[in-house]
Amino acid sequence: MDEVALHASFAVASPARMALGANELHVWAIPLHGDPERWGAHLSKAERQRLERFHFADHRRRYQIGHGALRMILAGYLQMEPGAIEFTQGPRGKPYVVGKPLFFNLSHSGKLAVIGLSVVELGLDIEKVRHLESLTEIARKHFSPSEFEALSALDGDARELAFYRCWTRKEAYIKAVGEGLTMPLDTFDVSLCEEPRFLECRDGRGSAADWALLDVSPGPDFVGAAALRGEAVVCKRFRLEAV
Repeated sequence: MDEVALHASFAVASPARMALGANELHVWAIPLHGDPERWGAHLSKAERQRLERFHFADHRRRYQIGHGALRMILAGYLQMEPGAIEFTQGPRGKPYVVGKPLFFNLSHSGKLAVIGLSVVELGLDIEKVRHLESLTEIARKHFSPSEFEALSALDGDARELAFYRCWTRKEAYIKAVGEGLTMPLDTFDVSLCEEPRFLECRDGRGSAADWALLDVSPGPDFVGAAALRGEAVVCKRFRLEAV
């Protein structure tokens, strides 16, 4: 199984020793390779039943590691047993911890999962960078006119990177507000440059100033973004120590 290269800013740590500050975002990176069985004990009965419905071993591995790690990380912050954590869902399926003031979001792409935690509403998205023949068509369909214009002014690798920055930043926001891709992506604008910024919101949910947008790219082959309700945010990055 291929290893995943993570940025040096991701410190190896145990969630049992972590505390979450009021203005902090904690981001955990979990490589989705290796033996998945050690994570199985953390899953709920419903999660184990869902696991059995996957037809492909690789899909089973990614689900088992990703969701087992999620429970382990949440348990450390909440001082609970992983299996005792209960989840509920928002109107469009966004998961929440029952009865606890801790927000989280999970995203995965390729052989890597990333989990964000905060005490305010958040959304997070990562994408493995790969060549897309349909990049222009996807951007024309989903990006706002100003975003598409900015993308069209770029060429080559810079254009590809800008596309993924725009896509993950938009995905992070719609996940933060609990919407799926049924929400039109052209009702708000984000930056495509290195510094992530909300430029304008036209979706009736407030203004761009109501949200913080951060780059949480975990490795050289990935682009990632997080959107949080609020202003100043300190981002701390971790990966699970061996368990």
